[in-house]
Amino acid sequence: MRVPLPTERTDGHTFRPILLANLLPLAGVLVLEWEASTLAFVYGLELLLSVLLAAGKALFAQRQPPADREEGVLTVSNGLLTDKRGSLEPVAWLPPIYLRNVPFALAVLTVLVMYGFFFGVTFVLIFQPGPELVQPAVALSIVVLFVGQLLETTREYVGERQYERVSPYAVVETPARQLFVLVFVLGSLGLLLESFPTAALVLVVCAKLFLEWSAIRAARADDETNRFVDRFARFFAGPDGTETAASEPEPLRVPDTEPQARVRPDDTTVVLEGVLLSVPRVAVFVPFLAVAWFVVLFALVDLLDSVAVFWLGVIGFVAVVLGVLAVRVGRYYLAYGTLEYQRHDDRIVVVDRVLEEPQWTASPADRRDVAVVNDRLADRVRDTRTFQLTIGWGDAKTERQIGPIAEPDRAVEALALPIETTALEPLNRSLAVGAVVLAAGIVLTAAAVLFVPGLPVDSRLEIALLLAFALLVPFYLWQRAYPTDE
Repeated sequence: MRVPLPTERTDGHTFRPILLANLLPLAGVLVLEWEASTLAFVYGLELLLSVLLAAGKALFAQRQPPADREEGVLTVSNGLLTDKRGSLEPVAWLPPIYLRNVPFALAVLTVLVMYGFFFGVTFVLIFQPGPELVQPAVALSIVVLFVGQLLETTREYVGERQYERVSPYAVVETPARQLFVLVFVLGSLGLLLESFPTAALVLVVCAKLFLEWSAIRAARADDETNRFVDRFARFFAGPDGTETAASEPEPLRVPDTEPQARVRPDDTTVVLEGVLLSVPRVAVFVPFLAVAWFVVLFALVDLLDSVAVFWLGVIGFVAVVLGVLAVRVGRYYLAYGTLEYQRHDDRIVVVDRVLEEPQWTASPADRRDVAVVNDRLADRVRDTRTFQLTIGWGDAKTERQIGPIAEPDRAVEALALPIETTALEPLNRSLAVGAVVLAAGIVLTAAAVLFVPGLPVDSRLEIALLLAFALLVPFYLWQRAYPTDE
């Protein structure tokens, strides 16, 4: 087991590559007489890359995330994978990846997409960019800034093994706070340009450097430093990783004997269930994403005067939507598809086959209220079953699921589940048929509105948004068609 390295005061050595990297755009402002749009574009894109880097860093954070995360900019609910035990090490030269950190990385990517389109729309509306963005010096500045971030990560986070002392929440919260501050500064830049152009541009560079320094200063604060400065820096730097980390969970008691029975979920049903659960959630954000995406795309088409850019943008939009859907389905599969349900004498032990780590156990005295889950469409399509049960008592009481299982009767016998029948209760056919017919009508109407000739673009978008919200009605009817547990 690796021993965490002690923290050393290396403020100057850590901050120096970032300072030098930020001097290039500052020289562009003072020497090359860059336009405001150029500086905003450089820092905006560099911030996108640095937040993406933070999402990658969060995967390696070793400390347990705190239970109370409601006061931060980012909130990650106790959902899929947050309670996952164990880690995997894809390559020897990188630290192990903890799957429980995946939701934090995904939260950063969600904010990254939202910021990217907010920044793109704001950038186009305020600065109305031109050919100044395609200069070689601009691309060089972006590369140098990102390399500075990468060197800092390699030196401190990996080289000094800082990942052993921080939680994923602390890793992602810091760039999230900096992100909102810089969005405000960049948005205010357009109001200051007319009166104080050079001062406004230098102010942005100084604000960027201050935020970078704050993260390092807050991490290195001790009794020898100025407490007022430390408190001010810590506000912008985000939470300290060691202070916000929770204690590690108690190890599970697993019998040393070989299991008498093994049951695995049906992979196809797990993927199908992941798709069915993810599509409605992704569909809610697609209209808003489409509006922001195509506003930026039309501006780029007008700037570059190229039809190819438009079709590349359309392909990119489809790829982003499918990518988000694939990530959500992949997360669902990692939560349930890699499990194996074992019986050791009278105890159920659930092991992750990929991580080779027990996830939870249940003795006969702990497990109760076993029932078939009736509201899973994937189970009805594939003729599989998912079981829900309650384990533990008092504060340790938890709802768990077993499945989806392709041979439910054999699983009940193998795991000794106290349940009388594995049959699914029937749907309310009237509500189910009504939901399907209504949803088909809304989709066909939306297709007709989008392709009918002579309709203004603004009207098409407004009607498409209304029809997207109208899909909530058939979705509600379909949920009501499932039998209740009463």
